[in-house]
Amino acid sequence: MSTRFQQLTLQNAELSLQLLPEHGGRIGRLQVRKHALEILQPIDASQSLDPLIWPKGGAYPLIPYSNRIANAQLRFEGRDYALPAHPQALPHTLHGISHTQAWQVDSQSTTQASLSLDYSGPHWPWPIRAEQHFELNGGSLRIRLALFNKGETPMPAGLGLHPYFLAHPQLQASLSCTRQWQITADYLSTGQHLTGDVAMQFDSQSWQTETCAHYLSQWAGKVDLDYPQGRLRLTASPELSHLVVFAPVGSPYLCIEPVSHLADGFNLQPLLGELSGTQVVAPGECFSADLCFEWIEPPQRPG
Repeated sequence: MSTRFQQLTLQNAELSLQLLPEHGGRIGRLQVRKHALEILQPIDASQSLDPLIWPKGGAYPLIPYSNRIANAQLRFEGRDYALPAHPQALPHTLHGISHTQAWQVDSQSTTQASLSLDYSGPHWPWPIRAEQHFELNGGSLRIRLALFNKGETPMPAGLGLHPYFLAHPQLQASLSCTRQWQITADYLSTGQHLTGDVAMQFDSQSWQTETCAHYLSQWAGKVDLDYPQGRLRLTASPELSHLVVFAPVGSPYLCIEPVSHLADGFNLQPLLGELSGTQVVAPGECFSADLCFEWIEPPQRPG
């Protein structure tokens, strides 16, 4: 059942950030105030939002894993776990559970906020606590994601962020990587990959005739998005060693998702080892990662 959600706004002289804690701990919008520039596809917080058929906008956390678990079957340390499949990705799961839950606001100021979520239920075999910490500092938005294992046995773990960058007509995105993973028709990884230094560029025409879908790793931890008004630089800590770039054909957005592991990486770990990106978190322990959205004004031209 759909319901309406409150919004929480952080703001300084340069950036404005809207959070929707009760709707999956989402970012509803991010704006560069000087240029009234929307960085993300905005979510209309006044409209009803369904946690399973979510709006394609803003940004949401990917916890305790990103992307799909094949056939909703998780195998870990010799044991099989059946998970509920997601109706939009049948027969697989999709993007963990945190973005479908209401988060608590633990602290808030004009420029900082901390959100948390405690979950125990059928969508994950271990009880978990998830946290998000947001801070505006000048032209930067800093985000820390954290996942705690509240269970009694080790668990596989993943983190990530799923932003929908608004596809402005003159947007140019650029990044580099050294590993590209093969993808099946239903967006699983085959476990096969190509290696070699690759510089990739995307603009609003890159997915007008066919869907854009790339699973990458060994990336530089930096993506530059260039606009006529300046540059947004997205950086991620080394824990987020994988990157998903995705845009359905003709969509008004481009998803560039720093994540810690490969699609279906937990099941592929026995085959791929550390290349899968799978992390194992012991009881009572935490896995965390950091991201930064930094707005950079163009150099001043001599008068």
